[in-house]
Amino acid sequence: ASLDRVKVLVLGDSGVGKSSLVHLLCQNQVLGNPSWTVGCSVDVRVLFSYTT
Repeated sequence: ASLDRVKVLVLGDSGVGKSSLVHLLCQNQVLGNPSWTVGCSVDVRVLFSYTT
C-alpha cells in the first residue's frame, strides 16, 4: 500500500524550536531570527513522487 497524503502535527513545550523545525522542513532554510509563535502557525509542503 502507498501513502497518498500525510499530515503532520508538531506539538511541544514553548520555546523548544517547533516553528524553526517546521520552517526548515518546509522552506529548506534556517529561520534566521525566529519570534515567539502566539496561537498556531501553519506551513505546507507538497512533495511529489513519481515511479516508473
